[in-house]
Amino acid sequence: MSIVGAGVFVAEGGGLRVTPPSTAALGRAVAVLRAHRAPLRVRGNGDAPVEPPAGGALLELVALDRIASLDATTGIARVEAGCSVAALETTARRAGSTLGPLLPSVRAGSVGAWLAGPTRGERGVPGARRETAALSVAAVLADGHLAESRAAPRSATGPDLDHLTLGGSGRLCVVATAWIRLFPAAPPAYAGWKIRDLAAAVSAVARLCRDRLAPARGVIRHRDGASWLALSWEGPESARLSSQRAVRVLGEPLSIDAGPEVRAPPSAHGIEVDARWSSLEEFARRPDAAELAMYAMHAGGAFAVLSLASEGVEQCAQAARSTGARVVAPRRLRDESPAWEEMGAGGVFRRLVTALGLEDGA
Repeated sequence: MSIVGAGVFVAEGGGLRVTPPSTAALGRAVAVLRAHRAPLRVRGNGDAPVEPPAGGALLELVALDRIASLDATTGIARVEAGCSVAALETTARRAGSTLGPLLPSVRAGSVGAWLAGPTRGERGVPGARRETAALSVAAVLADGHLAESRAAPRSATGPDLDHLTLGGSGRLCVVATAWIRLFPAAPPAYAGWKIRDLAAAVSAVARLCRDRLAPARGVIRHRDGASWLALSWEGPESARLSSQRAVRVLGEPLSIDAGPEVRAPPSAHGIEVDARWSSLEEFARRPDAAELAMYAMHAGGAFAVLSLASEGVEQCAQAARSTGARVVAPRRLRDESPAWEEMGAGGVFRRLVTALGLEDGA
C-alpha cells in the first residue's frame, strides 16, 4: 500500500499512523485506504490515545486544527476537524460567544469526534429543543473527493451529506471542516431546591422542559442525607427564572448559591448517556443512584452523566441500559450503532457520489 503525498506516516504495530498536513492530503490517504478496504480510525487534538487498527491506519488530524474564522456577529465559526473543542470554546469566549453547555467527554475531545461521535454534535437550544451545532460540514468521501453540505433548508439542497456524516464515526466519510453555530455568551442564573428524592427531581425537570423552560445545565445528587436539585439558565433563557414560571413548577428556590453545585464536575465514576425522561426517572428510583448531571435538556429527554453510590462504571452502564438509555461514553462501553455495511450504505454512497456529481473524472 502506498500513501505517497498523503502526509507523514509511520508503521506502528500491525498498522500505520498517518498525519495528513492538509485536507488534500487527508483525501489522498482516505482514497488509498478505502481502495484497499483497509480499516481506519480517526483522532484529533484532545481525543483519547488509540492504536492503529491491524492492517489499517490511524488518521491523526492533529495538524488540521485551524480555526479559519470566527464571527461573533453572525455566530458562525469555521473550524477544522482536528481542533479541540476546548480550544474552540476558548476562542469563542474571547469573542463574546460560546458553544453552550456540553458533555465532559465532548469538551475533552476534538470537533471531528464530537460531530462524528454518538452525540452527532447535538446540544440544547432555546425552546426545549436539541439540534446539531454543525450548520454544514465538508467531508472526505471514500474515493477521496471533498463534498460540502450547505447551510440551507434541507428540502432545497438535495442529498443531505450531514446525515451521512454526523454520528458516522468515520465509517462512510471523514469530517474535514465544519461550520459551527455559536451562542452569545451571557451570565447564567442559578437556582437550587431541596427535593424529596431523585426521581421527583427528574420529574420536575421534565415538566420544566415540556413547558419550554429547559435549563442549560442541571445536577441532582444526594447531599447531607437529602436530595438536591441545582439548575442554571443561560442567555435570554435566564430571564425565565425571574418570571416565576419555573417557581410555579418547583416552588421557591432556596436562598443558597447553586452555582458551585451546577459548575462542579460530575462524578469521575459516572457514565454518559442519551436518555428519555422516563429512563432517567427509572434510573433515579434505584436505591443506589447517587447523581445525575444533565445537559442538552429538551422536551423528550437529555444527555446525562449517571453514577451509582458504590458500583463501578460497568455496573452503572448495565443499570442505565436496563432503563432503555443509550451509553455514549466512556468509549469502551459505548453502544455502537450498526455498521454502514449492515445498513446497506454501500449503495447509499454510490448514489451520493452520483447525486453530487463526483463520478470519476468529475
